Amino acid sequence: MASRLLASRLDASLSRPNLNITVEQWRILFYLWNEDGINQQELAKRASKEKSTITRQIEGLVKKKLVIKQKGGTDKRDKLIYLTENGKKIETEALSVAWNITQEAEKGIEESELQIFKKVLQQIIENVKL
Repeated sequence: MASRLLASRLDASLSRPNLNITVEQWRILFYLWNEDGINQQELAKRASKEKSTITRQIEGLVKKKLVIKQKGGTDKRDKLIYLTENGKKIETEALSVAWNITQEAEKGIEESELQIFKKVLQQIIENVKL
């Protein structure tokens, strides 16, 4: 429930006109803001999503002129994804939106409790990861 509520809140905040992106698109942009020029397979792996899902999200970002696809080597299917200037320009605001929602969600929780919570969640993820 917490995950759905946070995603819904983030989705609503990211849909404002100056950003106009979805949570899933934000996730792809987040990885590119940290390392531009990743191929689609690596983005799918990092986001824990199917390649077809990532492909659709990337196509949406291309239409919004936030990313471009470029050939990545000898395999024509291997495309590298790069941020456009527009994709770079929205980084600060989009990260700020996410940070503000995170701060609001963590309000009233002691730092030591948050650390334990994050550690336990990470262990659960590791335990059930395929």
